[in-house]
Amino acid sequence: MGAVRVLKARMDTRTGQPAGDRQLLTLPVFRQLWGGDFLARLGYQICEFLFPLIAVVKLHSSGVEAGLISASQFVPVIVFALIAGAVADQAETRSLMLVSSIVRGAMLGLLGLVYGLGGLGFLALLIAAMVVGSATVFYDVGFQSAIPRLLSSSELARGNGLLQASTSATQLAGPTLAGLLLSAAGLPFALGATGAMFAGAIVAFGFLRSAAMPSARDAGGAQGTGTDRGWRTVFTGLKYSWGCREIRDLCLQSGFFNLHEQAFVTAFLLFGVRTAHLSAGVVGILLGIASAGALIGSIVAGRLSVRLHAGASLTTGLVTASAMLLIGPLLTPALPVIPVFGTAFLLNGLALGTYNVYAISLRQAIPPRRFVGSATASYRMVSLGLVPVGALAGGALADAYGPHAALLIIAASMTCVSLLLLSSPVKRIRSVHDAAGAAS
Repeated sequence: MGAVRVLKARMDTRTGQPAGDRQLLTLPVFRQLWGGDFLARLGYQICEFLFPLIAVVKLHSSGVEAGLISASQFVPVIVFALIAGAVADQAETRSLMLVSSIVRGAMLGLLGLVYGLGGLGFLALLIAAMVVGSATVFYDVGFQSAIPRLLSSSELARGNGLLQASTSATQLAGPTLAGLLLSAAGLPFALGATGAMFAGAIVAFGFLRSAAMPSARDAGGAQGTGTDRGWRTVFTGLKYSWGCREIRDLCLQSGFFNLHEQAFVTAFLLFGVRTAHLSAGVVGILLGIASAGALIGSIVAGRLSVRLHAGASLTTGLVTASAMLLIGPLLTPALPVIPVFGTAFLLNGLALGTYNVYAISLRQAIPPRRFVGSATASYRMVSLGLVPVGALAGGALADAYGPHAALLIIAASMTCVSLLLLSSPVKRIRSVHDAAGAAS
């Protein structure tokens, strides 16, 4: 608790204002948490792209089968999100992140063993993807629930700017590394290198002191009576999330965006390999360019959080991120694939990085502390629960109309849906610090 209180009370002694990025990074608990999360997310981002790439390149799967592998990593969100919320509100965050990382690393080792013993089949790949996805649900809910307990509301945008920057960096490196490792070094080395990322995260989290990573009860959240703990807290948090217009709008828009984005990625993977005849490494690099843009957007949004209007930045970022994906399918008939899609992904990432910083910060700042874990879980259940639908839809559209036409359909639909956020009261919230008072 001492480390938590120091972090929340961290103020610039000259101005009386909350500490900036440099001060946050001088705190051991935040630095260790940030470093461990970077390694864990890098490992997962490699898995997210590596599994469907194995299906396409090594198993010669159809578009629907590749979509099923992608979807299987996100189906556990629907099944386990609320359970993870209950666990996150009661369990020690450090232990939750450690166990989740151990399970994911062990699964990769087992997958490599299966490959070495008799060759990798579609069923084994599907099971591995589901196990890794299930462990990731518990990791993500626990990690994101811990952040608002460690940072004050005025520090959330800056802290999330740093965390989203590292997330964007892993999203940049993940597809690129997956493609290069698989094509240049082979499947066993790719699985081993990815497992090493989770091993590094385990070491980082292992050195965190338990008192520095409290549960909701330790942070003054879910306390006392049996009516306000466990599953009751989860369902009360779910009711709160749905009843709060701002949280509900962010949740639904994130869900629709993630559905379309996963459909676009699945269709692009098929387009790149089978229509444009790009190597797995080049496809990974192109997808990684979007994360390079998101990295820049996250850093800028975090550093300018006290100057930018939160609601306007958020809504503009979402609409722009969606519209930029139209560039690729519209221009590729006349212009080269690599520079056109590279530009589209870069602009998409820049806008998306801004949206993510504010969407996550507002979602953490608005709920009462006792609902942080359960609200995070219900939010992720909806926002990521639609990803499997997107993965399957992207593969099905590519099979039915061709990958290029599928990309155009998906990008156009994504842009139209994003415009709905312009009618939400969330666009009127001026800053993350004011978010709780501005909630409907």
